[in-house]
Amino acid sequence: MKINGMVSTFICIVCIMVTAACGGPTITPELPPEIAYGEDVCDQCNMIISDERYAAGLVVEVEPGRYEHRIFDDIGDLLVYEQEHVDELTVAAYYVHDYGSKEWIDGRSAFYISSDELLTPMGFGLAAAAQEPEAQALADEWNGVVLTFDELHAQFMSGDGAMEHAHQHGQ
Repeated sequence: MKINGMVSTFICIVCIMVTAACGGPTITPELPPEIAYGEDVCDQCNMIISDERYAAGLVVEVEPGRYEHRIFDDIGDLLVYEQEHVDELTVAAYYVHDYGSKEWIDGRSAFYISSDELLTPMGFGLAAAAQEPEAQALADEWNGVVLTFDELHAQFMSGDGAMEHAHQHGQ
């Protein structure tokens, strides 16, 4: 009887451990996505994500309290994806990489550099910086402009950003 109780307890512990291990990490708006560079593909264009300086991510709420990541090879692809899925997406967080440090930063508080001279994976010419002085220095170097998230977001949601991208690929 004592052995059967120990075996039952052991089996329960193993089942709990297996269930916990299979569940994977819990996704929350406070955690940026994890990207396997050179392996993972962009949710917008299906290209392999290889340059973390331009990679971006969304945390979307798929049902109350349950979140999923969307990952992108270009900041512009994130914005086009949101524009194309605006009626079905609940965006909880935006993440972009600081161009200099390559660290994830909050996309809403980032400063964006837009430049025709900046060659990004999908040709949007966008990079991000955590601080405005760094963004301005990059914009000066690349003959670009600095935009806030709200300015950049409004441009894409109105369709202007996606139209510019289509024009670049049409050349």
